[in-house]
Amino acid sequence: MKRAGRLRMNSLRAQLILFFMIISLVVLSAASYIIYTFMLNQIKGQNERLMYQQFQQADHNIHGLVADVDRLSKLFLLDDQIQEILLHLSDKSELEFLAYKNLLHAQIEKFISNYGYVHSVYLTTENLGAMGGSGDTTLVQSQEEWNKSFFGSDVFRRSVEAFPEMIIQGGLRKSYFNPYMTGTKDGSVVSMIRGVRAIYDPKTSATLIFNVDERYLASLYSADLNPSDGDMYIVDSQGSILSGSRPERIGTTSAFHPSEAGQETYGSMDDRTGDASYQLVYYKLQDAGWYAVKEIPLRMYSGQILTVQRTLIAVFLCSILIIFAVSYFWLRKMIKPLHLLAGKMKDVSRGELGVTFDRIPNNELGIVVRRFNEMSLSIVDLLDKNNRMQESKRELEIEALQSQINPHFLYNTLNMIRWMATMIKADNIVGTIVALGNILRPVFSSKDPMCSLRDELSYLEHYIKIINMRFNNSIRFEIEVEEPELECRVPRFLLQPLVENSIAAGQREEEPVIFIGIHAKIEEGELRIRVSDSGIGLEPELLEELNRKLESGESHESSGGGTGIGLSNVNKRIRLYFGPEYGIHFEPREKGAEVVVRLPAGEA
Repeated sequence: MKRAGRLRMNSLRAQLILFFMIISLVVLSAASYIIYTFMLNQIKGQNERLMYQQFQQADHNIHGLVADVDRLSKLFLLDDQIQEILLHLSDKSELEFLAYKNLLHAQIEKFISNYGYVHSVYLTTENLGAMGGSGDTTLVQSQEEWNKSFFGSDVFRRSVEAFPEMIIQGGLRKSYFNPYMTGTKDGSVVSMIRGVRAIYDPKTSATLIFNVDERYLASLYSADLNPSDGDMYIVDSQGSILSGSRPERIGTTSAFHPSEAGQETYGSMDDRTGDASYQLVYYKLQDAGWYAVKEIPLRMYSGQILTVQRTLIAVFLCSILIIFAVSYFWLRKMIKPLHLLAGKMKDVSRGELGVTFDRIPNNELGIVVRRFNEMSLSIVDLLDKNNRMQESKRELEIEALQSQINPHFLYNTLNMIRWMATMIKADNIVGTIVALGNILRPVFSSKDPMCSLRDELSYLEHYIKIINMRFNNSIRFEIEVEEPELECRVPRFLLQPLVENSIAAGQREEEPVIFIGIHAKIEEGELRIRVSDSGIGLEPELLEELNRKLESGESHESSGGGTGIGLSNVNKRIRLYFGPEYGIHFEPREKGAEVVVRLPAGEA
């Protein structure tokens, strides 16, 4: 069963279906991801537009609160008793100033009782500190440390510079103004601060501070906020949270920094804290350069996203099923000719020759089928030709057997001539005929292209004997080869062309005797045979040119009467048998010429 399954997976149809499925999965996965991202961005954009209306309402409420406090602070300053206090701040001692405490607190209590969003009111001077309080507490803050911290602060400087306008400062605690407010009584306030002076007084002599409870400010924008819907808060220009739906986050830093918004007054960004992801929607408020920020957990979109995911999964699965069904039946139809072709090829392998297709597809597979038909028919033709060739070979073998009479006839004729020469006592003729017979014997009797160096030298001695008959014994032949080298295997008829070339090149009228030496030695795993002569030798330029042509495989016609073609043939035979690293080359000598034959040192 496993083998069958493996064969099915190895079929072309299964591989093509798998390929289409993989491509479809990749394309559909990419499309699903793109659609999912698009839908998520659409949902986030829709939520961003809904938040814009909520931010506008919150901005309207906060701006209304700031305007009310601005109006109240001005109204507070117009009171005659407050003007009297401001007028005499500089010429009253600390003891005399305490008389104004009850008067100031009465005015503060009246304002706080009528306007519940005002938590406390303080009037500060550099020489007397802060005086004021909330509806149920009064305070004269004259500690030197507090005076230094407040009157040296950036808040005080900005309030003086902004006169007669009011500035807004968040992030201060109730205990900052009244150290007795601790524990549950403490909390954050939003301070509306302005520099004040008495009417017709050209110098700013005091600072008026209206504190609004941060919880009241938060109620203006987060009263209807569900905690599970995420946090909403207000940040200053540094990203520090001044007010928020969760008071414990006040004083911390938001993931949104106003510098990231640039010139935009409204927008959103994504943030990831731990395992939770958020969409941060921001809106620039009218007052103080603050931003309202809403952190929306992306899990809030889970319901909408889940619907999109389910829809995508359903479409994805349906698409896969449709693609599988269509590709299965379409590919089955398309590759049916291949299955038939495979079956026909099996028939041919079993010996059913000449099988062909009747119906040929009109596509690329049709080309393959036509070629198969041609191949099947050509195999039959080749077999017929092969049978005819075998018959012809049998006829040639018979003719070859008949032609073997010729060498026997030649030997018998030479033998008869030898006996006739013996009878008339012509010993030189007898020796020549015997040498010629010994030369012809390996030509006709052996089909092996290789022989031992011993046999090659024996053949060469018979050749020299016949040549000496021709040149009146003017050739002196010297062989120096030891027993190990005699057993080495060399190509048959290797040395005769080299000796013939030496004889042709060594003939000189002033020296009728030609000396030819053959030396063989095994060196570095190679059999090196040196054939030297006593001829006129070679010029250095000619020797270099000859070696170059032998190395490149070119033929060379000897200028000294020898045949360069014979040398070239010997060199080519060696390379064909043993490779291009072997062959022949000439070495320079002071007298005569020397050719070196390099062969692998293998025994015959």
